[in-house]
Amino acid sequence: MEKTYIYLDYNSSAPLHPNAWEVMQPILSASSAAYNASSVHYFGRLGRKFVETARSQVAKLVNAEVNQVIFNSGATEGNNTILLHFAKEYPNETILITNGQHPSIMEALNILDNVKVIPLDNNGLIQTSALEELINQETKVSLVSIAYANNETGVIQNVSELSDIVHKHGALLHCDATQSAGRIPINIKQDAIDFLTLSSHKIGGAQGVGALIIGLCGQSPSMLFGGGQEKHLRAGTQNVAGIAGFGAAAQASLQNLSQYKNPSYLRDKLENKLKELSSDIIIHGKNAPRLPNTSFFSIKGMNAQNILMALDLDGIAISNGSACSSGSSKSSSALKAMGIDKEIASSALRISTGWATKESDIDAFLYAFEKIIQRMESK
Repeated sequence: MEKTYIYLDYNSSAPLHPNAWEVMQPILSASSAAYNASSVHYFGRLGRKFVETARSQVAKLVNAEVNQVIFNSGATEGNNTILLHFAKEYPNETILITNGQHPSIMEALNILDNVKVIPLDNNGLIQTSALEELINQETKVSLVSIAYANNETGVIQNVSELSDIVHKHGALLHCDATQSAGRIPINIKQDAIDFLTLSSHKIGGAQGVGALIIGLCGQSPSMLFGGGQEKHLRAGTQNVAGIAGFGAAAQASLQNLSQYKNPSYLRDKLENKLKELSSDIIIHGKNAPRLPNTSFFSIKGMNAQNILMALDLDGIAISNGSACSSGSSKSSSALKAMGIDKEIASSALRISTGWATKESDIDAFLYAFEKIIQRMESK
């Protein structure tokens, strides 16, 4: 009998949504022609139609205008594009980044000279007073980059309030909305976000596709030069199938947002049951607004890697944080930024749900997790 697997690691990568596969399949399986969206013949025009339909669908997901969406390979490229642009264009001005973000942001500390970190409080939030103080300490700040929601804890920042402060001081705001898109409503206009980065595979689209959404700030950062694709801002032949799938996944995500009456139901059920299993359970970020699909928790004294392996043997896939650092011995960067004890951070586990998650998946995890804890406590 074939083993059944349960997937609870959507913040690392979501399974391909059926709607995305439906639009991608005929593009990928076409054997008589190729859909190069830059070609002027019939198949090129058809490829262009796929791309532009997706551009509209992605724009609607974050309430942007169609012409603001620039397709690329994902949020890592988008984040790099923004940071490198401002470092090059404004070498004597400071870039501020939120502590505990994705490595595609945090690595800027190692390669750029003018980057400084905005601290988080013990709930994982940026305090407006801390941001104001940091900006005032600098001669000039060109860019402030924050994660709309943290990829590990799921903690959501007050983007609108932070945006007011950033713009008051003459800087521009970049938000990595990779984990937020499709899970909570995003409005780039209402929050006055100047640059927004997205990844297709977080919402059920293809891997290796994403978008940089450029606001009406007068800046047009570019990463690759060559052809005229994506308004000359991102050269290279477009991944028509991947982009089409991204659009379909964005459309499905937007529809799901309007349908869910209580999107945090599974997360709340999970955490309530965890508290019943052990009084030592620590829910990280519980006192802050969080994504409805994300739970990051620890049991002091437990080894996260051992639990991950035990769950994997039971056919249950979860993670211990960012997919870019999972499997390494490094503790969670988000928890470190929040001042969490290293021993507690080393036992942290993350469960993240998505479009295909069922309540029975949570029940199966809880059953397996309880058995694992009992075995470990008996040793």
